[in-house]
Amino acid sequence: MPDGTEVLVDPAVSRGKFERELANYRTFEDAMQRRGQWLLRAEFPEVFTVFAAPRGTPPVVVFGALLDYTNYDLWPPSVRLVNPFTRQPYRYAELLTRLPRRDPAAPPPAVPGMPTPVQELMQAFKPEDVPFLCVPGTREYHANPGHSGDDWLLRRADGEGSIYNILDVLWRYGVDPIAGLQMQMTLAPAFDRIPE
Repeated sequence: MPDGTEVLVDPAVSRGKFERELANYRTFEDAMQRRGQWLLRAEFPEVFTVFAAPRGTPPVVVFGALLDYTNYDLWPPSVRLVNPFTRQPYRYAELLTRLPRRDPAAPPPAVPGMPTPVQELMQAFKPEDVPFLCVPGTREYHANPGHSGDDWLLRRADGEGSIYNILDVLWRYGVDPIAGLQMQMTLAPAFDRIPE
């Protein structure tokens, strides 16, 4: 592999499984586009998708996601949230969303109107770290020592590492909760770049 990743699975086998995942995703692609999810590039072993929040005016691009299916499906895919224009991974402090979800282990608030405890699905140890998506079906989740009892090989038939499932998780927790925008914006033109 160009990045130095050790090849453990015949690339033809991984590519075949990747192509099946991609074909399955394509059956839902029109619905995904309507909700603001655009798969821009899918060339083995990577998938690059951009997520936008279609509600509100104007609609906004929220983040990009880069999925790496190297050694699939011996390994689950790796997931990174990236700048949608440069494809550079975000640092934890740069994230526009940390994919919050209600904490399933927390009891409901005792007082109506109190905020419900949340978990952030994007995790990092320090603000300058590249965060990882901490959900089953991702390489970073299953490689984490805290999840050593939750082996990928026991889950891989469940569909959690599929392109559709991972992109759906990113949309459900990162984009769907956005109801609209509240912003104050002033365009600042660079006068030396104004065309004649």
